[in-house]
Amino acid sequence: MKSIRETFVNNLKYYRKENGLSQEKLSYLVEKSIAYINQIENKDSWPQPEMVDKIAVILGIPSSKLFEERGTPENVKTNFKHRFGVSLEEELLRRIEKDIIEICSLL
Repeated sequence: MKSIRETFVNNLKYYRKENGLSQEKLSYLVEKSIAYINQIENKDSWPQPEMVDKIAVILGIPSSKLFEERGTPENVKTNFKHRFGVSLEEELLRRIEKDIIEICSLL
C-alpha cells in the first residue's frame, strides 16, 4: 500500500503531464517557484491545503482525485497486478486470445 504522499505525488505528476504542463508552467500558474513544484514531486515538501485546491483547479480535477490510490492508469495497473497476480496487459492478451480462438471455432 502506498503512502498518501506517494499517491498524491504520482497523481500530481500524472495529471500535470496529462494537461501538457511542465513543472515550470504549473509553477507559473500557481504563482510559485519551479523549485517548489520540484520539491513537492520529489516528496521533499508538502503543499498547504489551499495550494492543493489551487493545483486541482488548474488541472481541472476535484482535489480529492489527487489522493485517490486508484486514480491514475499507473495506479490501476499496479493495483490490478497486486490483486490478480498478473499484469493488466497479460490478462487482456489472454482474453483476446481466448476470444479469437472462440471466433475461429465458429467459422
